[in-house]
Amino acid sequence: MRFRAGLILFIFALLAAVGCRKPLSPNVDRNDPPETWISAAPQDTITEKDENGVRIVPRIGTIPVRFHLYWAGSDHDGAVAGFYYAVVETIPLPPPGLTLPGLPGPKPQDYHFTSKTDTTFIFNVSEFRPDREHAFFIYAVDDKGKADATPARFIFNALDRFPPDPYIFLASATGPIYRMLADRSIFVKDTTIFVTDSLTLAGLGRAPRDTVPAVAALTFQWRGEPTIVGTYVTGYKYKLDDPDFISLPASQTRKIFPLDAVAPGVKLFTLKVLDQAGGAKETNRRFQMNFSPDTWFAGPDPSRVAQDPATGERIIHVASGWSKNALRAIPELAGTLFSSDSLTHLPAERTQRSTFYEIYKDQIYIRSEGDTVNMNSWVVFHAGGSDLDSPYNVAVQLNDPALQDTEAVIGTAVVVRPGPPNGSPIGFQHRYSTETTPFKSVVPQPLSGLFPVFDGARVDQASAIAAYIPAATAGQVFLTLRSVDGNGASDKRVPDARNLIQNGNPINPSMRSRAITYFVDKPPRFDFNRPGFVPRPDTTFFARTNIKFNLFALDDDPYDLDPAYRPDGPGGPSASVVLRWTVGIRGKNAAGNDTTIVPPGGFQMNVPALTFNMPDAIVSEDVYAEIQLCDCADCEIAEGSGRCVYLTGSKAIHFRVPPPTASRSEASSSVVRSPRPGPHPSTGRSKP
Repeated sequence: MRFRAGLILFIFALLAAVGCRKPLSPNVDRNDPPETWISAAPQDTITEKDENGVRIVPRIGTIPVRFHLYWAGSDHDGAVAGFYYAVVETIPLPPPGLTLPGLPGPKPQDYHFTSKTDTTFIFNVSEFRPDREHAFFIYAVDDKGKADATPARFIFNALDRFPPDPYIFLASATGPIYRMLADRSIFVKDTTIFVTDSLTLAGLGRAPRDTVPAVAALTFQWRGEPTIVGTYVTGYKYKLDDPDFISLPASQTRKIFPLDAVAPGVKLFTLKVLDQAGGAKETNRRFQMNFSPDTWFAGPDPSRVAQDPATGERIIHVASGWSKNALRAIPELAGTLFSSDSLTHLPAERTQRSTFYEIYKDQIYIRSEGDTVNMNSWVVFHAGGSDLDSPYNVAVQLNDPALQDTEAVIGTAVVVRPGPPNGSPIGFQHRYSTETTPFKSVVPQPLSGLFPVFDGARVDQASAIAAYIPAATAGQVFLTLRSVDGNGASDKRVPDARNLIQNGNPINPSMRSRAITYFVDKPPRFDFNRPGFVPRPDTTFFARTNIKFNLFALDDDPYDLDPAYRPDGPGGPSASVVLRWTVGIRGKNAAGNDTTIVPPGGFQMNVPALTFNMPDAIVSEDVYAEIQLCDCADCEIAEGSGRCVYLTGSKAIHFRVPPPTASRSEASSSVVRSPRPGPHPSTGRSKP
């Protein structure tokens, strides 16, 4: 039994030995990976090291977006079967408020296989900027499928230096323009205008050169031309009133905006042409859509009113009050814009005249440029104008109560009736500034609101056809009118009337007629012809002491700043007259030189009588009274409160006095002063 059991064990051992024919060997990879390098690029930016073996941080170079890259690989124990390459890039622009993030690493899906050792790449940039940072990775794979574990890398900045050129070879607008003819009919003509102006750095701040009708069909045609051989245009983008660019395929090279599809205003049509790299180049056409209206002064005809023989002024007396019926009865106002014509004659029909009205007390004056108006009067300007392309959208609500006054006109009140374009603007604005007396300080006024406005729901309600301007500041006024059309555009060719009048417009001299200047406050005047006026020229006084002057004076338009006497509003004088006299005595001193002194008593308010002694410093017998007469109490402090006149130089009043050796006990004067108006009981101001 034991033998049999041992035999069986031997047989099993023999079978086991026969099953393992060779011994197990260790698992060792004897295939070396290939090497990869970029053979035609500024540098291999992953392997460059200094003399100590430390990697050098690469300096990013710039290459064109279309670039031919070469690479190579080797495998000393086999053969290179091909290469895997990947291209990564930064985002086109940094997020708002952040810096541009760095290059991302390549993902497995970014790699592509090639058996070539070179190719021409077109690297992506952006339409927003012509350059973009990239990284190119490549590694070789040998015939046994082993890859280079250290890929070659090339970091660079791709620059799209030559994107395709865009050309807009047609930009036009076709729309109707309107003109009022002499027979009041409206002439309409469709007009095509070509737009050639572009917005460039040189043109920043300049208005567009081209203007097209407010309602027009716009047509733009273009093409894009590659600037590098082998590239082509991939598409276009355009923008007009759109918030973002609209993309078009490369085959579409025209855009038409139908009639009334684009709102009026300053327009900029921008075209971008895109290339294979995503880069772009743009051009544009800039234009004004809506002709600005024209403006002119449409004042009264001075020849219709006779001149006053005493003053030379043209005055219409309103004796029967200011009612409509009373004004209609005045022959000089018939057929003027102070009659129903202001409502029945559209602005385009009004005759151009640089004249205006003044209303003071119960009189209407016809004024021309350079005239002086009364202090605290109303100055009234009527305006005319034309507009070629806007609807007549007057600011009128037909249920406005103020429109009831227009129903009484003779004829249809077309001025306040909305309608289609008729060649006229819908209203006007005015702007003026004043050089105040006595120091010519400039007081500018803001641009007025639109008039007329018949709409009680609006805060700028202005139910007046003309511009009514109060004349309550003494000085020189510079004024311009500005028409407004139905699309809200205004005539802005005269931004500053004062500058235009004082300096002119050498580029467009005709603009001078769009501004006007006049003076406010008739200066006071001496009443030389009144009995008792002292001194008369060449008067002789018989003493040097207690010299009496009686300088009677008048003010045609008194204005008192004192609230107790100030008028309630424009249109008339104050309840008191303010006059101020300052007398200086000019003569020879002991050295024979001219000397001027204001003696004690040489200053007086509101009373024309002055009494003073001849200053001892003046020794000559021939002396002169140099007199300042003002219609304001504190002219130098309250600028614009009045004006002054002067008797100085050759206008000074000559008189004689005894020499200083004469007895001072003689009679005060041989001249009898004339009676003067009594002073106001509480202030000493004289009533007008």
